[in-house]
Amino acid sequence: MSLAAAQLDWDDLKILLAVSRSGSLNAAAVQLGIDQATVSRRLAALEAALGAILFIRGRAGLSPTSAGDAAIERAIEIEARANRLAEEVGNANQEASGLVRIVGNAWTMTRLAACVLPGLLARHPKLAIRTIGGPLPRNLAAGEAALGLWFEVPPGDTAFAIKLGEVPYAIYGPAGADHATLGWVSFWDDLAPRRAPARWIEKTRKPSDTLRLTATDSSVLLAGIRGGVGKGLLPMCLAEGEPGLARVTEGPPDLVRTLHVHAHPDTIQSARIQAVLTCLHENFSSAFTPAAPAKRPQ
Repeated sequence: MSLAAAQLDWDDLKILLAVSRSGSLNAAAVQLGIDQATVSRRLAALEAALGAILFIRGRAGLSPTSAGDAAIERAIEIEARANRLAEEVGNANQEASGLVRIVGNAWTMTRLAACVLPGLLARHPKLAIRTIGGPLPRNLAAGEAALGLWFEVPPGDTAFAIKLGEVPYAIYGPAGADHATLGWVSFWDDLAPRRAPARWIEKTRKPSDTLRLTATDSSVLLAGIRGGVGKGLLPMCLAEGEPGLARVTEGPPDLVRTLHVHAHPDTIQSARIQAVLTCLHENFSSAFTPAAPAKRPQ
């Protein structure tokens, strides 16, 4: 397969990468801000230029063929070079600009939107942020200006992790309820059953205690607790002062988790990634600890 520059349009390669990362034409269209018909037409034009079928449709969505894998690999290289060129020009002006994707649990993205992003975007008016929430990390592609925020998850082969700080958790129940008689709610993900909150609940609850609700995100658990479903472990930055909730335990946090930011070595020194990292470090406490942070036992 020849990727002759004269036959290819960089915009078509962007569509190739968007489809490969999202797994569907519709999701790629949303990601790129265009309609699905345009994505389909441009992908067909790229396949015609290359003389190969790049994707096949299956139950899980679109999957790349062997030719597609080869095209995606080369497109990622081209994307990385284009990004490096843009970063070098941008760094010459010492101004952070462009899009940065931030991937993490949905509740952590909500905290960023409330406590970190307003100041970041006010400080850097040419910067744009796209948050992507989900229970499990995705690999950070080479040349992609992206960061991942994860607890106790090792970085992928193409990334490394930097410690941001410690996030305290405590047990909460619905205000005014007899917490001793309540069942439990707990974090759970079928693809990652041994995450720290799930292990802590399993060690803490008695065999006779019922597990009433499980969810992949703490904001869902918070809503269930406030509604009276049960008691459970929540990030204190979410739960402290929340109407309808009461802390079950007193004193130091019941669990402390370390939050890491995952980054790709190709983009870590770029102006836009450095701007986001600086803001994350500066605002970590306001975003991820309660107003009066509880101290860990000595």
